[in-house]
Amino acid sequence: MITNKANGKKLNMYYEIADTFEARASGLMFAPAPKCILFKFEKIGNYPIHSLFVFFRFDAVYLDANMRAVEIFEKVAPFKPLISPKKGALFLLEMPENCVKKLGIKIGDKLELK
Repeated sequence: MITNKANGKKLNMYYEIADTFEARASGLMFAPAPKCILFKFEKIGNYPIHSLFVFFRFDAVYLDANMRAVEIFEKVAPFKPLISPKKGALFLLEMPENCVKKLGIKIGDKLELK
């Protein structure tokens, strides 16, 4: 379950946790269908991503240590070589396309994942 605490909107969605180097490196690459992944990084920083070998659009939300949205990328296109955040984050939530819209996520919103 993913909840936007700012507006109460919820999505009943399973998510994987990518907390190892290998899991973070593979992400959505070669996934047969969109899915939700929560990336946990070792420390706050700027973590660029790409969508090489990702065959569908997805949304990406960078989160701080308090799970507040610091940067949002919607409808990331397949095979985009570089998506560079400008703000530091401790987490990255990759979700199927339009999840940001469905949850009404805006910068500063706090997310809860259960």
